[in-house]
Amino acid sequence: MRQEKQSIVNEIKHMLQGKTMLILTDHTGLSSNQMNELRTLIKKNGSEYMVVKNRLLKRAFSEQMVSALGTGLGGPTAIAVTSGDCAALSKVIVTFAKKNEAPKVKAGFLEGALLTAAEIGVIAALPARDLLIARFVGGMQGPLSAFIRGLAELTRRFVYVVDQVAKKGGK
Repeated sequence: MRQEKQSIVNEIKHMLQGKTMLILTDHTGLSSNQMNELRTLIKKNGSEYMVVKNRLLKRAFSEQMVSALGTGLGGPTAIAVTSGDCAALSKVIVTFAKKNEAPKVKAGFLEGALLTAAEIGVIAALPARDLLIARFVGGMQGPLSAFIRGLAELTRRFVYVVDQVAKKGGK
């Protein structure tokens, strides 16, 4: 393999290290302005987007990833990767694709597990991470508040009983 191609394969491998999500897209139909707009949106989320040749991508991927993809590496391919919020990356790509009718999501990987285009769409439909955390904390707050009110009521009743006993004992 030529030195130039080997450096691209090494760049792809470096790009994939420590990333939790990878999305493969077919960027056919995107103008250069649209491609730049998509890259900018993806970069705002702390993610990366890169057009790659399938042959070089196969060399950068592990054998398990290549066999899991099967024929998913046909046609023009670009990869989006993130180590941050997977739902945000999915949402950017899916929303952009709906608006511009491109890129087409081919497949993806989430922590090594193969995802179909439909599964990436489901991930994109998830609420933002902050909202999910707020809902979780809000859900926990109700039972905890009830528990604390119950403890306060037990304490109040205990003090009342002790007070009544003291009043009767004082007669």
